[in-house]
Amino acid sequence: MQKAIRIGALVAVIGLLVGLVVYNILNPPAPDNSVWNAAMSKGDTETAKHHFVMYTDIFCPYCDKFSNAIAANLDKWEKDYIERENVLFEIRVTDINYRNGHSNNSRPAGIAAYCAARQNKFWDYYYALLAQMFEDYHSKGIGVDPYSQHIPDLPNSYFTDVAKDIEFDQDSFKQCVDNQETLSELNKNTAKAEKNLNGSGIPHFVFDKFVYDGFAGNWDTTHDYEQVKTLMNAGLSTK
Repeated sequence: MQKAIRIGALVAVIGLLVGLVVYNILNPPAPDNSVWNAAMSKGDTETAKHHFVMYTDIFCPYCDKFSNAIAANLDKWEKDYIERENVLFEIRVTDINYRNGHSNNSRPAGIAAYCAARQNKFWDYYYALLAQMFEDYHSKGIGVDPYSQHIPDLPNSYFTDVAKDIEFDQDSFKQCVDNQETLSELNKNTAKAEKNLNGSGIPHFVFDKFVYDGFAGNWDTTHDYEQVKTLMNAGLSTK
């Protein structure tokens, strides 16, 4: 009798576990549609018909190729996607590559990005930093992939000097970077990102119902922009 009871209990537990697995498959968790930092998004948060999210680390070369291609075609990209298709495009900046030991530069770069966002100048700063990194390193084959020569550890001044032509409070920005005033926000968002990524790599895209990891660019912004459009159009086709 006791053996039958134990078997019955085991069957019940297995049935419950199987039921939970099936339920989770049929009812995946709702996407995180909240905007983490409004200054890091383009588009109308109230009326947008599409929410496209890119998880990134500024010292992720594949992420940088994607963003460089957009920067080189910014007017067309904004017209075709942000305006015509009413896309809300959000970048979620992390320092995942700092945490996993791939780049010590990820942390100060992330801190600086959030400092610029404080003054609503994230996009100006982000594109300026990527352009400087391309000129100093990527164009020379440094830091272009995991197998290339690594970008050396950079001083805080590298990340503050990039902002010298941006029209905002330079002193406040430098103080913010030097004192790591946005580190807590960077840490919080990186932790959230790691939970959402669940082991996926970066860049990680969630374009409506289209989810994709990586970017197959080659540092040619004309070629790479065609890949950007392919990914974004795939997102538009899911809704």
